[in-house]
Amino acid sequence: MITRTIEPLLRPLDARLELPGSKSYANRALVCAALAGTPRTIANISPGDDTALMLNVLGDLGWTITRPNPLSRDVRLAPPGPRKAPGGRVYAGAAGTVARFACALLCAVPGRFELDGNARMRQRPMADLIAALRGLGAKITELGQPGCLPVSIEGASLRGGEVTLPGGVSSQFLSALLMIAPALAKPAVIHIAGDLVSKPYVGITLEVMLAFGLPPSCVRRAGWTEFHVMPHPYAPAGDYHCPPDGTAAGYFWGAAAITGGRCVVDGLARTSPQGDVRFVDILARMGCTVLEPGGGLGVQGPRGGLKPVRANLSDLPDCAQTLAVVAAFAEGESRLDGLSTLRHKETDRVAALVTELAKLGIAARAEGDSLLVRGGKPRATGEIATYDDHRMAMSFAMAGLAIPGVRIQNPDVVSKSFPAFWDYLAGLGSTSG
Repeated sequence: MITRTIEPLLRPLDARLELPGSKSYANRALVCAALAGTPRTIANISPGDDTALMLNVLGDLGWTITRPNPLSRDVRLAPPGPRKAPGGRVYAGAAGTVARFACALLCAVPGRFELDGNARMRQRPMADLIAALRGLGAKITELGQPGCLPVSIEGASLRGGEVTLPGGVSSQFLSALLMIAPALAKPAVIHIAGDLVSKPYVGITLEVMLAFGLPPSCVRRAGWTEFHVMPHPYAPAGDYHCPPDGTAAGYFWGAAAITGGRCVVDGLARTSPQGDVRFVDILARMGCTVLEPGGGLGVQGPRGGLKPVRANLSDLPDCAQTLAVVAAFAEGESRLDGLSTLRHKETDRVAALVTELAKLGIAARAEGDSLLVRGGKPRATGEIATYDDHRMAMSFAMAGLAIPGVRIQNPDVVSKSFPAFWDYLAGLGSTSG
């Protein structure tokens, strides 16, 4: 088993960082680019595995993908020329975003496809999206368990119409439908049943759609319960620049909170549609000071100890593991609510947090969709398992900046979203290996 030992910081954290582009923006931009069907550049694209898989989907559709040099964060996309309709197997790996977005995209383009993922992705929920796509005319056949990958898709089978989508499982379903809806022959009306989780990610989707030339009048919504999308082509030209990853920023803001240091991330602001920038407000409630220098957003950790917090994370679920580790250093019990979607990620993240926090000597327990963390004086008592989950590795690495002996199993799992994470961590003054 490969492990990585994190050494505590040798000096107070004081960093200003430029982070890679957000995979949430990158993968949405790639779907909109594919639907626009014309050459363009996507700049500052995420270097993670999930975005590489989304690029592979475009490659399977016949797109040519080039970079100015192998290390460039910019990619140039060129559509396929006139040829036989594409088809064949499309692989989403462990990427839920890619599986959901690709499922919708493949329904909107010509060809016959088989969409599949890894063993964990075959277990993750797809039924609600498949049912909604069928309601819009899609021809999809499950090849394994009902409502799961793998599926067979007959492309260009959508027509439009009115569908209802449960809001409590994943906002990725709604985002997938919204992005393809302008390409349909008829208007689409999407009703959301129940409370929609992860609303900020839908806000990102709408922002990217507008950036690709869709007029605001083409998408009308009644709060978060009903969306009307009119047919309209995406703009034929215009390059796109991905903003930095707000979720990745949370690890470094969390490190500042834990160590009493300071960290600012360039290119982010409290007004960003990325819900995860609100993590700084939760840290402020724990005693941190929010920093807003020109062109950046950050936190200063408290001089005294961190205070426990109660926070609802239904709109920023990818910060849950980060906050749980920060809460381990707060004196008292913190309560993290709104964690229902964490049961269906790369692993059951709630159960994983309970198990791994115990290895820091921290008691945690699940109560329904909530996690209670009894903070105090963490200490490393065993290797941190990552469960093939990039966010487990990065979240628990923060603890190693403050206490000795933290060892992360399977550290390369960070490649899913942030391959350079360990280099950034070393740049903070921690040595690891």
